[in-house]
Amino acid sequence: MTDIARQAMVDVSAYDVELTDGRFGPVPAELTKTLITLVADGAGLAVCHGARALLARHGMDIHDEDAAAAARDYFEAVFRAFAAEADIAKHTPLVMGYDQVAAMDVDGFNKNTSFTPNSDHTESREFLTTKCVHFDAATTFIGNVYGPNTNITGGLPIVGNTREYCRTQGVEPADLVELMPHSYNVAVRQEHTAAILSDHAAVVDVDLIDDMAMVVLNNEVDGGLAHAGSTPSLTDPAKPGKRPLRHIELQFADGQNLDNWYRHYRLGIPEVNVKVPDVNTPQHDRYHRGVDSGLAAGTPAGQSD
Repeated sequence: MTDIARQAMVDVSAYDVELTDGRFGPVPAELTKTLITLVADGAGLAVCHGARALLARHGMDIHDEDAAAAARDYFEAVFRAFAAEADIAKHTPLVMGYDQVAAMDVDGFNKNTSFTPNSDHTESREFLTTKCVHFDAATTFIGNVYGPNTNITGGLPIVGNTREYCRTQGVEPADLVELMPHSYNVAVRQEHTAAILSDHAAVVDVDLIDDMAMVVLNNEVDGGLAHAGSTPSLTDPAKPGKRPLRHIELQFADGQNLDNWYRHYRLGIPEVNVKVPDVNTPQHDRYHRGVDSGLAAGTPAGQSD
């Protein structure tokens, strides 16, 4: 997984793109091709970075809110261009009626009090971005845009090669996951987590203080990669912190696709609570604590958590 993470790095500043009325575009065809090669036709991971250099080329500062918003919108456009070109049917084990790309900005540090990317068939709820090793439900490809953070330590993306783990250990994808309470996502079962973190996971080595990054994943349980994150904390507890995160995913028009996806993995249809568990409770510690232990030494970020 460490090699996959290193080879997944894509510097968006290396691709020429125009800035018109404060927006970057169109997305260069070669950049889209690179993501297709890495994510759809390759190992299932691309890490886009270099927003700071791209903005600086146009006289913009990533720590300026408008400039950061332009970079964030560009990363979303990159994901949309990738999704439009990818052969999605090759990567989903059942027929899914994906008809749109949905995006939502969330607070990556504090509790989100009203969250849903698909209000037509899921209920708005409280939401925490910090999670155990998991997959987002019923979306073959996802993009998570991180940064720039303010007064935050940790909160780095972690990717687990569950595809390789299942292959080598003879684990069926449906036996890998369980429903995650308080969420539509599915968690990797606890009996598999330690081995995945120690032998099949890596921290994504990105600068989230003075740059921005988008992690694009093949998110399908069958054949994809799981993800998690290290726990974000305040660098200076006396000052506020900011960890912006934009989540981008494939979506469909009705809830039947969601039900079909859960049934394919032999899971029940979740009854999602609209309130997240309180801190220092068993459910919070199991499902909403960052991955701060169990990772092998020698990850790209140099961590030995």
